[in-house]
Amino acid sequence: MNRRRLIVNADDFGLSEAVNEGIVEAHQRGIATSTSLIASGAAFEHAVGLAKAIGTLDVGVHLTLTEEEPVSNRGDIPSLLDGGRFHPHTTSFVRRYFAGRISLDEVERELDAQIARVVASGLRISHLDGHQHVHMVPGIRRVAGRLAVKYGIPAIRFPREAPKAYMLREGGSARRLLQLFALNAFCAAADIGGAKRPDHFVGFFYGGRLTKANLMQVLESLPSEGTCELMCHPGRQDAGSARAHWQYRWQDELDALTDPDVSEWLRSRGIELVPYAAVAQR
Repeated sequence: MNRRRLIVNADDFGLSEAVNEGIVEAHQRGIATSTSLIASGAAFEHAVGLAKAIGTLDVGVHLTLTEEEPVSNRGDIPSLLDGGRFHPHTTSFVRRYFAGRISLDEVERELDAQIARVVASGLRISHLDGHQHVHMVPGIRRVAGRLAVKYGIPAIRFPREAPKAYMLREGGSARRLLQLFALNAFCAAADIGGAKRPDHFVGFFYGGRLTKANLMQVLESLPSEGTCELMCHPGRQDAGSARAHWQYRWQDELDALTDPDVSEWLRSRGIELVPYAAVAQR
């Protein structure tokens, strides 16, 4: 019998207290096994406190170069900033990067500072991934690889999601599919080095809108063997969120991840839930 394992990683830990609490609930009452922490997030300390209190939540670093505040001194990373903060979206960041207006030395300085802050918190780091997958931009992936070696971090997310038939049935899916193909192209071009990774990845297509119905679509199309990472974004409802413009359905994702039907579906098919740390143990 082929072994099937699933990592359910909740992104954006540290973004806000509502997101933090939703991620913890998705772990304690649902299927979330891991999370990734934004070192410059407004609720970073709150997230660290929750992770330490729980003790069972596997934590990675959500490398961030867009929209949030930097960890480094602003004067040391001028090419990464737009009015004192990171550039507002990966699209604008990548455009500047390929135009030669982003310094890779500054990228490394900032990402090093982010990882160092999480290390200093006392949390053990299981993996690296990237906010809006910026860590897969050619060149930046090599930086992430060097930093993983420096800090003894065994795994790095490889967000290549295979196109599936259900994606074509979704109304208005063309833009998201184009983004998926672009991300897959970055993955194909990346120098992945010696970092470990899950065998498969899913969750980009439904990123920020992983309702129960969408989640079941993804689960029913999981690979027949190996370890797969499912990316998700649970959180508690927060009408005043500073990130409301993302239009993420945090509460819907939390409800889906904690739905007993989902847990039973996985159990009945012999799919084992594991943390990201399990990748390093293979």
